[in-house]
Amino acid sequence: MRFKGLDLNLLVALDALLTERNVSAAARKVFLSQSAMSGALARLREHFQDELLVPLGRRMVLTAAAEGLAGPLHQLMLQIESTVGAGMRFEPGSARRTFVVHASDYITEVVLSRLSPQLAAEAPGVILEIIPPLGDPAAALETGEVDLLITPETYTSREHPAELLYEEQHVVVGWSGNQRLTAPLTADAFFALGHVVVRFSQARAVAFAESEIARIKRDRRVEMIAPSFTSVPKLLIGTERVSVMHRRLADIHARSLPLSVLPLPFPMSPLREMVQYHHVRTADAGVQWLKSRLLAVAGSIG
Repeated sequence: MRFKGLDLNLLVALDALLTERNVSAAARKVFLSQSAMSGALARLREHFQDELLVPLGRRMVLTAAAEGLAGPLHQLMLQIESTVGAGMRFEPGSARRTFVVHASDYITEVVLSRLSPQLAAEAPGVILEIIPPLGDPAAALETGEVDLLITPETYTSREHPAELLYEEQHVVVGWSGNQRLTAPLTADAFFALGHVVVRFSQARAVAFAESEIARIKRDRRVEMIAPSFTSVPKLLIGTERVSVMHRRLADIHARSLPLSVLPLPFPMSPLREMVQYHHVRTADAGVQWLKSRLLAVAGSIG
């Protein structure tokens, strides 16, 4: 089918090319051969009278015209996908589908580990692909790269639906052999100790707890920066360092490691973990099914 001289089938190829910025990767994404995608790019260049993708060193970059097309086209493709899929039933037992979920290793251990056996029993053909925190999680949701975003409320997008998964408190965690933790922990004692903190992705984004502690405006001795929440406990053992951790995650690790878990010596707002999806997925029965399972699991966690 043609619209104003353009074969509309080429829009799928164009969206893949502008998203991946690589002919081979775009071809794999839409299950075309590289030669077929190269042919599609040639036809698109002819129609738009623009190169669209041009080499810059070892990578391809978008021309100004392509930059203007990329965002609106991708939103259009998401809307078409949603419209075509609206009203379609989702049968977990027979479904063959991959869901991409953006979640931290904390959420993976506390929530998704409990969801895993349920999915295996109820939807054996469903694949759950978990991707770690990104520099801008809301952007991944906006582009449709993820089906569900599980993130602190601070990082959700106002443009899309979000629901509360649960609230989480924070605690101080240290090695059980740390003699400096035997007395009640005061704020002064807390800030006098060395700390292990977490930074995410290439952007080195700070965790919710770190941004909250920064509001206190006191000097803090950061002695180690860990790449994930689950790597922190073992970095504390045999040292006088402490870390501020999610209570549920701290409780899990304290069952198997020599750790002391203490209350914070100052007030901190609870962390509100949210589950969010692109508004075009509102009518997606599969995404809504997975969201409902997440909410049910989260509601059962003490």
